Amino acid sequence: MSNQMRVLDFGDGSVPIQLDYPDSKIFSKCSSYGDRVPGTHWNEIAVHHNGRLEYSPNPEQIIMDALYQATDGADFFPVFYQRGKNVDTMLARNCKAAIDKLFKQRLSINLEGGASIPISIQLGVAQYRRDQITPTFHIARVVTRLMKQLIQRDGVDGLLNLDNFGGHPEFKNLVVSLGNPSILMNVCQVIHNDDNERFRLNGFILSNNRIRDIRPLTLLSNVDYALLDLRSNKIKSAERLCRALEQFRARELLLENNPIVKISNFPANIKSLESNFELVDGKPFNMLHKSVSPLDVEIDLEVDGARIDTNNMWKLPEFENSQHWHAFFIPDPIQEFNQEVFFDFFFIRLDPTLSNFYPCYYKYINTEHVFLVRNCFDQIAHLVNNCNLEMTIPTGDRIFRYYLRMNVSTVKQHHVDPEECIQKAVSQCYVAQNRMLNLERFHSRECLKDVMVSLSSPKILTYVLSVASRKFMTTCSEIRLCHNKILVLDGAHVLGMMGCLRAVDLSHNWVQDLSSIHSLGNLPLKSLVLHGNKLCRNYRLPSEYVRAVKEVFPQLTTLDGVDLQTNPGQSLQKNFLCDTGAYELTPKILQRLSKYNKHARNLRNKDYSKASDGVFIGSTYIVEILLQLPRVTHDFHSLQTDVMHYDGKGAVIYVAGLLRDEPPSTRNGHGGRTDIGDVLLGFSRQFVVTFDEANLGLGKRARRLKIANERLHITNPSKTAIRNAFSVNFPDLSERQVEEDSLDVKDHKLLLFQEVTGLISTWVTSIVEEADWDFERALKLFIQKNADHEIPDLAFA
Repeated sequence: MSNQMRVLDFGDGSVPIQLDYPDSKIFSKCSSYGDRVPGTHWNEIAVHHNGRLEYSPNPEQIIMDALYQATDGADFFPVFYQRGKNVDTMLARNCKAAIDKLFKQRLSINLEGGASIPISIQLGVAQYRRDQITPTFHIARVVTRLMKQLIQRDGVDGLLNLDNFGGHPEFKNLVVSLGNPSILMNVCQVIHNDDNERFRLNGFILSNNRIRDIRPLTLLSNVDYALLDLRSNKIKSAERLCRALEQFRARELLLENNPIVKISNFPANIKSLESNFELVDGKPFNMLHKSVSPLDVEIDLEVDGARIDTNNMWKLPEFENSQHWHAFFIPDPIQEFNQEVFFDFFFIRLDPTLSNFYPCYYKYINTEHVFLVRNCFDQIAHLVNNCNLEMTIPTGDRIFRYYLRMNVSTVKQHHVDPEECIQKAVSQCYVAQNRMLNLERFHSRECLKDVMVSLSSPKILTYVLSVASRKFMTTCSEIRLCHNKILVLDGAHVLGMMGCLRAVDLSHNWVQDLSSIHSLGNLPLKSLVLHGNKLCRNYRLPSEYVRAVKEVFPQLTTLDGVDLQTNPGQSLQKNFLCDTGAYELTPKILQRLSKYNKHARNLRNKDYSKASDGVFIGSTYIVEILLQLPRVTHDFHSLQTDVMHYDGKGAVIYVAGLLRDEPPSTRNGHGGRTDIGDVLLGFSRQFVVTFDEANLGLGKRARRLKIANERLHITNPSKTAIRNAFSVNFPDLSERQVEEDSLDVKDHKLLLFQEVTGLISTWVTSIVEEADWDFERALKLFIQKNADHEIPDLAFA
């Protein structure tokens, strides 16, 4: 605090302030100013931070927030704020109540983080003269001007825009923040007293003002507004918020980015405002705890937007510059495809050189797949003009024709922003302990539930990697990209900023050949995992595979988890699919193997003249033979599965592994021979499977499999197989406790049962409850009751 005489001329036409410091007394660490009287003259307040806030993003804001908290709503309008290395100073007048509260705290203020900083006050440093700078006058002038310049946002007119109010250039010599309750009260008084403009107001935008207490808004109550925007403030207390807005009414209240929305009992703690506001952050009160799609509450798909189909594609250019949401409608009457499979097929027709395509708010509605997109007109034009609004299914060469509705909704503040979601998801994927970025199954992250992010798109993959590279430039040493359906990685150069990156996992993707990931060769990688990609099947021998990879990545020391320096050869692939179309078939066979294969045995006949005796023909005879074999347990961890042939009509599946011949409990009844018992054996089985019938089940999507032929072979297991036998324990599913269905699951069972049977709701509930909510038992019970004529005609809708 300097006591040198100075003249402050603000250059705004106001009379300069002459600082002459007639009273040299400086108060600090005390609770009273004795016989001095603050009066109406200028006082100087100094904050002695001693450089503790040097690296804070906005030290002035931190200090002023602490002062506003300390003065607790008393009139306090600082001017001429000066930053210093160790001390910050400001002037204020007509603030006796505020000064009293500062003295009551022994001239100390508490920062938000809990630290305490001393302040000092020197009273009467300059005499007040008429026409000197007056904060309330400047504030009133800016508010009056803004009331004559009301804005429109999201289709709502008549909004008073007070966003970041303290940032107006007219306040360059003042300290203005609506986080100061006295300034917010002053603003509300100006609005309330302006009878000429007040009745034109339809809402208030008060975002980005660090507001904690909105009590002054009670002056503007008892009027029906359209909007109250309080986003990005410091509102924490639900009790104070509800009390302040008790008489305030508006169609929508915006509270996003306030501490109150992160409290565990939000939104229940503001339920008293339910009659005051229809929407909070774009959602009805009863849906605040859920992620609400615009398709549910904002968009009428029957009337909103302009339809574009094959009959009027020429209208599409009208929407070239539109920033609004556009809706896609792809018919699928029996919901043949789930969301993931549907997008796998839809993305085939996208042009990878055009804009990123982010489907948002996907939903299956009335036999159609529906989603929203925006800011990708070139892709839409490609799908309309070049693809003729057709989605092709490669297997079977089927075509699904679809249509669009353009401009179905404007973009609202609470709507999803795909790139913001991606940035958030990438941040959540980093595991600091292992210095690893785990992007495995990236599209399934919780914060991406409203947007479909497909890393099969090279441009989107490059964007995700660029975000990761900027966020973890000096820390990340490993990236996992497995299970992302990646076809091409041609943007790996963006990872060049990651100076510590040494390992990349690309396993279980759709990479066809090494040229698709050639750009990774420019990185100093030591470890690479490519297992589970089609490119691995391009080589007959492991040595050929290793040699080809080393040509692109000569610096590698580890490939697919194998140390190339000590073990230059590679282990063979455990499971093999000749055609990815057979993927869903394999687990079904394995799930049933334990039941179908309960009694495996070596039936080889050493007498070759009787070799045909080991071949059994006819389902009845085969089952009879199988039932004669002893009980065995399979080591499922040892199983290796190869699908050697698949053509959509049938498949050849080869399963090999280890089994244990269990100790006998009884004699088998065929010659009195005792089973071997407790012996480890190797086995291999070859199944020839055909699809016997299709379009079965409630959804008409099931297929019946028929085993047309099988070969069973028993061998002595290797020493390694015996050593690793049954090293992994699998839970016994028969002992698993069945959890009681949730209310949502029960509701869905009732609806589905009603749709299948056609019964009225009372009968549906009665039968399903009688079956203990077991859907299969309920259907059998219904069939039995109907056959016994126990269900009257009145029970059917």
